[in-house]
Amino acid sequence: MRDMSDSDREGHHLPHHTPTSQLHHEEKIKRQERHLQMLTIVLLLVLALLAYSAAFDLDNWSEWVVLGGIVSVAIGTMIAVHTSD
Repeated sequence: MRDMSDSDREGHHLPHHTPTSQLHHEEKIKRQERHLQMLTIVLLLVLALLAYSAAFDLDNWSEWVVLGGIVSVAIGTMIAVHTSD
């Protein structure tokens, strides 16, 4: 018979997600920083995909204007979320 370790007796449960309202202030700040990092990564990926698309598909000035607007909003968002008081 196999010797059961403490983790076997307790079962292998995935850690549950604690609601933000139940976290201490420092943990809330860390979670917010992780979310902002993820947002920044997603925005950078979107910008990379748009740059790829622009290199091969944009052939009208109005399409370039729309691309410029999207890029400005994405860059502005990244600056806004990383600005500290």
